Amino acid sequence: MDRFLDTLKPQTLHLDGYDDGSSFLSIAFYFWYEKAVPSDVLETAFYRTLEEFPILAGRIKTGNDSRSFVAVDKNRLNMPEYTDSSCNVHFQTLKDADFDVRLLPVDYSSACKTPVPPAIIGDCIRLAEFHVLRMKDNSGMCIFASISHAILDGTGYCIFMRRWADISKCMLVAQNQQGILDMNIPERVYQHDRSILESDKICGSDALEPELLEMFNKSTTAAKWIAWFSPELRGRIFRYLMSVSDVRNYYFQLSSAAFEHLVQLIQPFVDSDISHLSANDVISALATVLFAQAMHKAGRLEGEAVYLTNIVADARPRLKQLAGANYTGNAVLPKTAVSMLEPILQDSIPQALATVSCSIRRAVDGLDERYCEQMGHMINRNPCGYVDLVLGITKMDNTLVAINHTRFGYYEADFGSGSPALVRPAFLIFENDFVIMPGRPSVGGYELAFTMVPEVARNMMESEYWQYIH
Repeated sequence: MDRFLDTLKPQTLHLDGYDDGSSFLSIAFYFWYEKAVPSDVLETAFYRTLEEFPILAGRIKTGNDSRSFVAVDKNRLNMPEYTDSSCNVHFQTLKDADFDVRLLPVDYSSACKTPVPPAIIGDCIRLAEFHVLRMKDNSGMCIFASISHAILDGTGYCIFMRRWADISKCMLVAQNQQGILDMNIPERVYQHDRSILESDKICGSDALEPELLEMFNKSTTAAKWIAWFSPELRGRIFRYLMSVSDVRNYYFQLSSAAFEHLVQLIQPFVDSDISHLSANDVISALATVLFAQAMHKAGRLEGEAVYLTNIVADARPRLKQLAGANYTGNAVLPKTAVSMLEPILQDSIPQALATVSCSIRRAVDGLDERYCEQMGHMINRNPCGYVDLVLGITKMDNTLVAINHTRFGYYEADFGSGSPALVRPAFLIFENDFVIMPGRPSVGGYELAFTMVPEVARNMMESEYWQYIH
């Protein structure tokens, strides 16, 4: 840590509307490893990584304009919490139980119940928390990593974890070869400055969906109040709401064979104007149909004519200024695919999946530079815009929020003992959230994470569509 403190410089990072929309939430994952890495190596590598991400030691504040910023003051640091401990549970026991965190000590597994920044110190939200847990007889380890979503999005989160892993691996190599550490660590340059997203272009709104425009233009009283609240107060409110909610996380696997079978089933029903369907299209369509049927059975779609799939997409490959920039801030935005509800409920499995898959593909194809620029303008045009969007997307029963994490490189986080055996979200945030993860290396396929209430979960598992998920 001493080297980190010596290299630290005072700085301020101004957040934008993308960041503000997530400032009361955290991104958190469990990384499971069958072989442990020495404590001193992991901790030293962590602080070396922090030198390149000093903003994680700052304090998030809200200015008079309701915009947030992070201040790094060497005299008032807000250091990430870093813990390294052991437990009496063998790695094989956890593996046999599909890595059920309820088998772990309460102070570790309870982290999955905190989808907001995990600690408040005085008047300040801690921006990151890391806990390395070593299994019985040094049989493996698990790294719980939670970072404020205001600072990094999913891509930025994985950049941090892979960098930490790379430095750790280099240190182990240097130790074994009695080499000089600095000579082995490849240089990386990261872009944390949000101004890279700013544009002088005059943006309209013709590329945006009417459903999203309606959310932006509501300008509700609730949105104004939430935008005015400090990040700490927002965090406390959401922590309370989650504590009284019946929403739970569910994890399942979709095998490669089952996925290929789905693709073959729907192929004859794919619209002629669709040249290809991605894995994300098909799997998000499967989740959409499952959720819609389960919600309908629960009586929660009365009077609805459509079902919305809100695809959370990355703007990086679509904005020229982000090309090759290693940008770590929030650059995700929603794109809505609208599907008629009646076919979802009444058509055959192949027809319904093909219909929704095509709808999602058309929506994603519309994610071009113009759309991203207009969305950015709408999110940043006033301090309340992002709140209206978040409230609108997450509170409707006829909406699924689909997030694809398969391209982020989670399994590249090799700390020197091999790739993770499993990487899994510690929690999702809102009801009807859905995340696609890459399958664990030993089995392939995909890991699917759902957030729903028990009644909807029971309905989903009774669906004939459920035969494709294990």
